[in-house]
Amino acid sequence: MSVYVTVTGLREAAFGIDIPQGDVVDAALQRLIDKAETRLLAAIPSIPARIAAGTLSVDLVAGVVEDMVLRVASNPRGVRSLSIDDYTETLDRAVSSGALYLSPEELALLAGPMRAG
Repeated sequence: MSVYVTVTGLREAAFGIDIPQGDVVDAALQRLIDKAETRLLAAIPSIPARIAAGTLSVDLVAGVVEDMVLRVASNPRGVRSLSIDDYTETLDRAVSSGALYLSPEELALLAGPMRAG
């Protein structure tokens, strides 16, 4: 069960992304949310403790999970280029990959400031 993002919250954050309605889609979105949160906590295990200590914003964590899932929801088939007759559209590679991942920028954002040692 997700901790940081709900399906309803994800849908509210999906400005400009057409996500179909229905129980099957919502179940798939929930699985993606759960998977994203699991991957996030595997990459940065200190997140729950830092949220509890007040040194990391739960809204920041939720935003990263939303972005991870919306990358997949915006292009579930991973289309990189689309051509119809004389219309051609090329999508950004990171978005169009259709993969669920934590970007280097998101990792740096959540990892916090590096300490000099």
